[in-house]
Amino acid sequence: MGMNPSSEPEAAAYPGGRAMLQSSEAPQTLHGNKTFRRILYGYGISVFGDCFNGIAISLWVLQTTGSAKNMAAVQICNMAVSFLFGSVAGTVADRMDRRKLMLASDMFRGVIALLIAVSLFSWHAPFPVLLLLLSLSMFSSLFQAPAFHASVASMVGKERIQQATGTIHLVDNLARISGLAAAGVVVAAFGGFFAILMTCVTFLLSAVCVMLAGRFPQVMRSSGDRKSFTQEWRSSFVYIYRSPLIRSIVLLHPLLLLFFMSAMMLIQVMAVNVWEANPVQFGLIETCIPLGYMIGSGVLIAAGKRLKHRGRWVFIGLLVLGPVYMLLANVSSPLLALPLIMGSGAMFACCTMLTQIMLRTAVPDEMQGSVYGVVGTITSTAPIMGLTVVSIFADHWGAVAVLEGVGMLLLAAGIIAMTTLKSIRTYT
Repeated sequence: MGMNPSSEPEAAAYPGGRAMLQSSEAPQTLHGNKTFRRILYGYGISVFGDCFNGIAISLWVLQTTGSAKNMAAVQICNMAVSFLFGSVAGTVADRMDRRKLMLASDMFRGVIALLIAVSLFSWHAPFPVLLLLLSLSMFSSLFQAPAFHASVASMVGKERIQQATGTIHLVDNLARISGLAAAGVVVAAFGGFFAILMTCVTFLLSAVCVMLAGRFPQVMRSSGDRKSFTQEWRSSFVYIYRSPLIRSIVLLHPLLLLFFMSAMMLIQVMAVNVWEANPVQFGLIETCIPLGYMIGSGVLIAAGKRLKHRGRWVFIGLLVLGPVYMLLANVSSPLLALPLIMGSGAMFACCTMLTQIMLRTAVPDEMQGSVYGVVGTITSTAPIMGLTVVSIFADHWGAVAVLEGVGMLLLAAGIIAMTTLKSIRTYT
């Protein structure tokens, strides 16, 4: 990314770049990898800042319109944009300079955040204007995500993918925990306008980190023949369909996220309606989810190359989650629920991190953006559909019964997946 044209054959196959940096040339440690380190800083800063945007906009919608339908409309717009353009954005990330694409996305999102702040709090724009601006911001973020994730493998080298993936997940969760905590304080103390301005600043700081990261290792294409955009877009679906491992991950990952997000929503409902948790206890419950994820990520980072049979560990984590949710449905106290919630976060990390490692290891560098675009499209859609169905059932039968049912279904789905998805089960 950001490299000057070269006369080498690999550069001719991919416009504006040199051959991909080989893993043997990669720094021995992630800390010594300046490019990865600075990109990671930018990623963490942007995740931190996006929390301000989410809190401020949610409060604005509820305080200004008082409509749950309008809150749902925000989610539906985000889902629709992701569904329509996610796979296209992934293909763009494979055809363009990924560093420039990340820069453009961060700067555009920064400008949109500024427009949102001014439109809502100075111009008092109507709700449809907010939907339009949020859709534009979501559209831009679709290009940033695959460009970032598709660049990791070539940045760190194949032997560092597990550590890099774990580090990304740790930074993501730390940024979200601290961002949500800080956002609530900032919105309460200074108002939504200042909070959204903070989002604008963090996106621009993320762009600065991308600029300071310097050149990305360039994509090396397996063939010198250039395909049209439509051909490359179609070829990503053909590749996923023909690769048993990638096809299995594309099926398993959204399904896992659907169950996990649905269970977390039901746990929140139980905390208030069943356990009658006070604000401190509710805050601890909310903290235990990312904390458990961070613990799981840390264990995987520490294990490194010593972790064998990674495919089996995916299913171990998956099979444990179902019974954990069934146990949670029968817990009578929020304090007794805390270790189970933390454990579910750790198991979820085991499943999702290892499948991400498989994707980064198995998918050719030239197709990583396309595959991540498709995975992102399905992954962003599945949880919203699951939350919609589960919330309807919870209103009729109660959160306890539905959470127990979710646990049973997840256990059954885990057994079926372990039996049928051999390509993941046998992955070492």
